Amino acid sequence: MQFDLKYRDLTAKRFSAVDTHANLNIKNNSTLTAVSKVDGNLFISFVFSCNYEPNVGFIQLGGDLTISAESDVIDEAFEGWEKSDRKNLPAEIAGKVHNVILSNCIIEATILSRDIQLPPPIPMPRVMMGKKPENSTNSLDTTNSYIR
Repeated sequence: MQFDLKYRDLTAKRFSAVDTHANLNIKNNSTLTAVSKVDGNLFISFVFSCNYEPNVGFIQLGGDLTISAESDVIDEAFEGWEKSDRKNLPAEIAGKVHNVILSNCIIEATILSRDIQLPPPIPMPRVMMGKKPENSTNSLDTTNSYIR
């Protein structure tokens, strides 16, 4: 299975300065807006968004994802989309699709967030210098991050 992702539009807006002491919640979401079969491939339109709450700003990326695979995989995915009233792909392919969208868009959103002076939409690793905690076996355990 091969994936080809292309962006159609990129929007990033900051409405106000970010208070570094305030709680800021960043919600990331990917939504499939259309699915079709084109020349034996699955063509998926999507929107990926990062919303900063309270209403500090947002980042939105729109694009298209083309999937090349065996015809039975493409047919099954498209039929699943149609049977769900054009709302969902079958779970197995939906997971792959959303992971491809997320892994590509989160990088682009991080670059855009820097350009408009918003915090990155993912937790950044933190290095803490000093004495290693007694119960820690991994030097990354002190990073306050889910990245391991």
